[in-house]
Amino acid sequence: MNDFLKVFLYVLSTYLVAGIPFAFIISKLFLKIDIRKVGSGNVGATNVYRAGGWKWAVPVFALDFLKGFLPVLVSISFFDKNLHVSTIVAVAAILGHMFTPYLNFQGGKGAATSFGAFVVIFPVVAAICVIAFVITVSLSRIVALGTIIGVSLFPIIYFVLGRVFDFNYPFNYFSYANLILILGIVAFIIFKHRSNIIRMKKGNENKI
Repeated sequence: MNDFLKVFLYVLSTYLVAGIPFAFIISKLFLKIDIRKVGSGNVGATNVYRAGGWKWAVPVFALDFLKGFLPVLVSISFFDKNLHVSTIVAVAAILGHMFTPYLNFQGGKGAATSFGAFVVIFPVVAAICVIAFVITVSLSRIVALGTIIGVSLFPIIYFVLGRVFDFNYPFNYFSYANLILILGIVAFIIFKHRSNIIRMKKGNENKI
Protein backbone atom coordinates (compact mmCIF):
# COMPACT_ATOMS: atom_id res chain seq x y z
CA MET A 1 0.00 0.00 0.00
CA ASN A 2 1.50 3.35 -1.03
CA ASP A 3 1.78 6.27 1.38
CA PHE A 4 -0.98 8.36 -0.21
CA LEU A 5 -3.51 5.54 0.03
CA LYS A 6 -2.48 4.84 3.61
CA VAL A 7 -3.04 8.47 4.59
CA PHE A 8 -6.33 8.63 2.68
CA LEU A 9 -7.75 5.52 4.35
CA TYR A 10 -6.63 6.68 7.79
CA VAL A 11 -8.15 10.13 7.30
CA LEU A 12 -11.40 8.66 5.96
CA SER A 13 -11.60 6.22 8.88
CA THR A 14 -10.99 9.09 11.30
CA TYR A 15 -13.80 11.09 9.75
CA LEU A 16 -16.24 8.17 9.96
CA VAL A 17 -15.35 7.27 13.55
CA ALA A 18 -15.37 10.91 14.69
CA GLY A 19 -18.80 11.23 13.10
CA ILE A 20 -20.34 8.97 15.75
CA PRO A 21 -22.80 11.37 17.47
CA PHE A 22 -22.34 10.45 21.12
CA ALA A 23 -24.52 13.33 22.33
CA PHE A 24 -27.38 12.03 20.21
CA ILE A 25 -26.84 8.39 21.20
CA ILE A 26 -26.52 9.02 24.95
CA SER A 27 -29.48 11.40 25.09
CA LYS A 28 -31.60 8.90 23.14
CA LEU A 29 -30.63 5.92 25.28
CA PHE A 30 -30.65 7.48 28.74
CA LEU A 31 -32.66 10.72 28.55
CA LYS A 32 -35.16 9.39 26.00
CA ILE A 33 -34.97 12.59 23.97
CA ASP A 34 -33.73 13.73 20.58
CA ILE A 35 -31.05 16.24 21.55
CA ARG A 36 -31.58 18.02 18.22
CA LYS A 37 -35.08 19.03 19.36
CA VAL A 38 -34.28 20.45 22.78
CA GLY A 39 -32.37 23.49 23.98
CA SER A 40 -30.12 24.90 21.28
CA GLY A 41 -30.53 21.76 19.16
CA ASN A 42 -26.78 21.26 19.15
CA VAL A 43 -25.45 17.70 19.17
CA GLY A 44 -22.86 18.34 21.85
CA ALA A 45 -22.01 18.20 25.54
CA THR A 46 -23.29 21.67 26.46
CA ASN A 47 -26.76 20.94 25.16
CA VAL A 48 -26.75 17.55 26.88
CA TYR A 49 -25.83 19.37 30.12
CA ARG A 50 -28.87 21.62 29.73
CA ALA A 51 -31.09 18.62 29.03
CA GLY A 52 -29.80 16.17 31.63
CA GLY A 53 -27.08 17.74 33.76
CA TRP A 54 -23.40 16.97 34.32
CA LYS A 55 -24.08 13.25 34.76
CA TRP A 56 -24.55 12.88 31.00
CA ALA A 57 -22.64 15.92 29.74
CA VAL A 58 -19.29 14.76 31.16
CA PRO A 59 -19.21 11.39 29.35
CA VAL A 60 -20.37 13.08 26.13
CA PHE A 61 -17.56 15.63 26.42
CA ALA A 62 -15.03 12.88 27.18
CA LEU A 63 -16.08 10.80 24.19
CA ASP A 64 -16.11 13.81 21.87
CA PHE A 65 -12.65 14.76 23.18
CA LEU A 66 -11.34 11.25 22.50
CA LYS A 67 -12.66 11.36 18.93
CA GLY A 68 -10.01 13.97 18.26
CA PHE A 69 -7.34 12.89 20.72
CA LEU A 70 -6.89 9.20 19.88
CA PRO A 71 -6.64 9.27 16.05
CA VAL A 72 -4.23 12.21 16.14
CA LEU A 73 -2.12 10.59 18.86
CA VAL A 74 -1.87 7.34 16.87
CA SER A 75 -1.10 9.24 13.66
CA ILE A 76 2.08 10.71 15.13
CA SER A 77 3.79 7.33 15.39
CA PHE A 78 1.93 5.67 12.51
CA PHE A 79 3.07 8.37 10.05
CA ASP A 80 6.51 8.91 11.55
CA LYS A 81 5.81 12.22 13.32
CA ASN A 82 4.59 14.01 10.18
CA LEU A 83 3.05 17.31 11.33
CA HIS A 84 1.07 17.87 8.13
CA VAL A 85 -0.52 14.43 8.16
CA SER A 86 -1.39 14.71 11.86
CA THR A 87 -2.99 18.10 11.25
CA ILE A 88 -5.05 16.70 8.37
CA VAL A 89 -6.14 13.86 10.67
CA ALA A 90 -7.13 16.46 13.27
CA VAL A 91 -9.17 18.34 10.68
CA ALA A 92 -10.87 15.10 9.59
CA ALA A 93 -11.83 14.30 13.19
CA ILE A 94 -13.24 17.78 13.78
CA LEU A 95 -15.20 17.81 10.52
CA GLY A 96 -16.50 14.31 11.28
CA HIS A 97 -17.93 15.59 14.54
CA MET A 98 -19.30 18.81 13.05
CA PHE A 99 -20.74 17.24 9.89
CA THR A 100 -21.57 13.69 10.91
CA PRO A 101 -22.70 11.47 8.03
CA TYR A 102 -24.99 9.61 10.46
CA LEU A 103 -27.28 12.60 11.13
CA ASN A 104 -27.53 14.11 7.65
CA PHE A 105 -24.25 16.00 8.24
CA GLN A 106 -25.73 17.94 11.17
CA GLY A 107 -23.35 17.44 14.08
CA GLY A 108 -21.90 19.38 16.98
CA LYS A 109 -19.95 22.61 17.07
CA GLY A 110 -16.52 21.03 17.34
CA ALA A 111 -15.12 22.46 20.58
CA ALA A 112 -14.42 19.22 22.50
CA THR A 113 -13.13 17.33 19.46
CA SER A 114 -10.94 20.26 18.42
CA PHE A 115 -9.45 20.41 21.89
CA GLY A 116 -8.79 16.67 21.85
CA ALA A 117 -7.14 16.81 18.44
CA PHE A 118 -5.03 19.92 18.89
CA VAL A 119 -3.86 19.25 22.43
CA VAL A 120 -1.80 16.40 20.95
CA ILE A 121 0.03 18.37 18.27
CA PHE A 122 -0.12 21.89 19.74
CA PRO A 123 -0.29 21.27 23.52
CA VAL A 124 1.06 24.64 24.67
CA VAL A 125 -1.17 26.59 22.27
CA ALA A 126 -4.18 24.51 23.34
CA ALA A 127 -3.39 25.06 27.03
CA ILE A 128 -3.27 28.85 26.60
CA CYS A 129 -6.58 28.78 24.72
CA VAL A 130 -8.17 26.65 27.45
CA ILE A 131 -7.06 29.20 30.04
CA ALA A 132 -8.70 31.94 27.95
CA PHE A 133 -11.84 29.79 27.68
CA VAL A 134 -12.03 29.17 31.44
CA ILE A 135 -11.50 32.85 32.29
CA THR A 136 -14.14 33.96 29.78
CA VAL A 137 -16.73 31.42 30.94
CA SER A 138 -15.99 32.21 34.60
CA LEU A 139 -16.66 35.88 34.00
CA SER A 140 -19.55 35.64 31.52
CA ARG A 141 -21.11 32.24 32.35
CA ILE A 142 -21.49 31.80 28.59
CA VAL A 143 -19.85 28.67 27.16
CA ALA A 144 -20.26 29.81 23.55
CA LEU A 145 -18.42 33.07 24.20
CA GLY A 146 -15.55 31.21 25.86
CA THR A 147 -15.37 28.81 22.92
CA ILE A 148 -15.35 31.59 20.32
CA ILE A 149 -12.63 33.53 22.13
CA GLY A 150 -10.56 30.40 22.76
CA VAL A 151 -10.62 29.17 19.16
CA SER A 152 -10.09 32.68 17.77
CA LEU A 153 -6.89 32.97 19.78
CA PHE A 154 -5.58 29.61 18.56
CA PRO A 155 -4.12 30.64 15.16
CA ILE A 156 -2.74 33.85 16.67
CA ILE A 157 -0.93 32.03 19.46
CA TYR A 158 0.27 29.31 17.07
CA PHE A 159 1.78 31.97 14.81
CA VAL A 160 3.38 33.96 17.64
CA LEU A 161 4.89 30.94 19.39
CA GLY A 162 5.87 29.09 16.23
CA ARG A 163 6.95 31.83 13.83
CA VAL A 164 8.08 34.59 16.17
CA PHE A 165 9.58 32.55 19.04
CA ASP A 166 10.33 29.36 17.08
CA PHE A 167 8.62 27.24 19.74
CA ASN A 168 6.88 24.29 18.08
CA TYR A 169 6.78 21.48 20.63
CA PRO A 170 6.44 18.50 20.07
CA PHE A 171 7.34 19.11 16.41
CA ASN A 172 10.34 21.12 15.36
CA TYR A 173 9.01 23.49 12.71
CA PHE A 174 6.28 26.02 11.97
CA SER A 175 4.07 25.53 8.93
CA TYR A 176 1.99 28.10 7.05
CA ALA A 177 0.02 25.20 5.54
CA ASN A 178 -0.93 24.16 9.07
CA LEU A 179 -1.86 27.74 9.89
CA ILE A 180 -4.24 27.79 6.92
CA LEU A 181 -5.85 24.52 8.06
CA ILE A 182 -6.22 25.89 11.58
CA LEU A 183 -7.80 29.10 10.26
CA GLY A 184 -10.25 27.00 8.24
CA ILE A 185 -11.29 24.99 11.31
CA VAL A 186 -11.63 28.15 13.39
CA ALA A 187 -13.89 29.63 10.71
CA PHE A 188 -16.05 26.49 10.72
CA ILE A 189 -16.36 26.51 14.52
CA ILE A 190 -17.33 30.18 14.61
CA PHE A 191 -19.81 29.58 11.79
CA LYS A 192 -21.37 26.74 13.78
CA HIS A 193 -21.82 29.21 16.65
CA ARG A 194 -23.66 31.76 14.53
CA SER A 195 -26.95 31.24 16.39
CA ASN A 196 -25.12 31.79 19.70
CA ILE A 197 -23.60 34.99 18.34
CA ILE A 198 -27.06 36.26 17.36
CA ARG A 199 -28.43 35.46 20.83
CA MET A 200 -25.44 37.13 22.51
CA LYS A 201 -26.07 40.28 20.49
CA LYS A 202 -29.68 40.23 21.69
CA GLY A 203 -28.58 39.55 25.26
CA ASN A 204 -30.50 36.28 25.64
CA GLU A 205 -27.78 33.64 25.25
CA ASN A 206 -28.06 30.70 27.66
CA LYS A 207 -25.78 30.82 30.70
CA ILE A 208 -24.48 28.05 32.94
